[in-house]
Amino acid sequence: MSENILDRVKSDKSRKILVIGAAVVDVIIQLDRLPRTAEDVMAEHKETIVGGCAYNVSNILNQLHVNYSLFAPVGQGSYGDIVKAQLQKDGVPVLLEDLSGDNGWNLSIVEHDGERTFITIPGIETRWAAHWFESLDLASYDYIYVSGYELEGPSGPVILDALSQRKSGGKIVFDPGPRGEFLEPSILERIFSMGTIVHVNKNEIQAIMQEDDAKKAAAKLTERTGEAVVVTLGGDGTLYYSRDEEGIAETEPVKVVDTIGAGDSHTGAFIAGLARGYSLQQACELGNVIAGKVVQQQGGRLQL
Repeated sequence: MSENILDRVKSDKSRKILVIGAAVVDVIIQLDRLPRTAEDVMAEHKETIVGGCAYNVSNILNQLHVNYSLFAPVGQGSYGDIVKAQLQKDGVPVLLEDLSGDNGWNLSIVEHDGERTFITIPGIETRWAAHWFESLDLASYDYIYVSGYELEGPSGPVILDALSQRKSGGKIVFDPGPRGEFLEPSILERIFSMGTIVHVNKNEIQAIMQEDDAKKAAAKLTERTGEAVVVTLGGDGTLYYSRDEEGIAETEPVKVVDTIGAGDSHTGAFIAGLARGYSLQQACELGNVIAGKVVQQQGGRLQL
């Protein structure tokens, strides 16, 4: 099933997608376990790569040959130079360049079981400005991806104002990520009220909806958005829920090396499926296949 669905998504025609968010530098280290306070431990530097939710999503869209644009700020400085060089290598146009600051970076700590912890040093990607959107035709896109990281703090209203001013066009796909529970209620209400498809993992939707049962949480969120909710369940597959259908897209068991980028890759593949006209179940199955490949490798940048 996995190879067939991959072959299909690479060959079908697709709608146009806009990815709004961050491209940052990930410095990945590995150790047995997170240190305790004041403890001195040794770690292994695995790699330094370009990451960030928007970049990870766009990388999957790029490799699945989907029609998309990446709208991520590229700043001036050592990290901005790394980001710009990677985009040029990928053949991705730089649509947004702002020389008022550098891009941010993450220290990504991977433990022996593959679980990861992030320490983030923010940069230009957290300082969104209204004039950045002036040259962007939002109405020309069929799907628009936004993550919770960009909606936190003063950037949130700026991005939502831009999205609310589009007269037509894209269905929003929102991935709140681990920052979702820290977003202001007014920000969540605004994004949920835009007819938004929400893509989350089990812990994230439980925290946002204050509901222990993932299916009940998805049902409550669908009532607020009027659109589908997708909940990744790790090895248990992916729950999809809408007013018209619900179910579990099963996934094949794999050996986990690390989980960096797995959620973003699932989101990117899911959006690619929607853009190809897939059903909710089929789009979730594609997400499962891609995320399963990501967790079997070191780092979040998948090469198909």
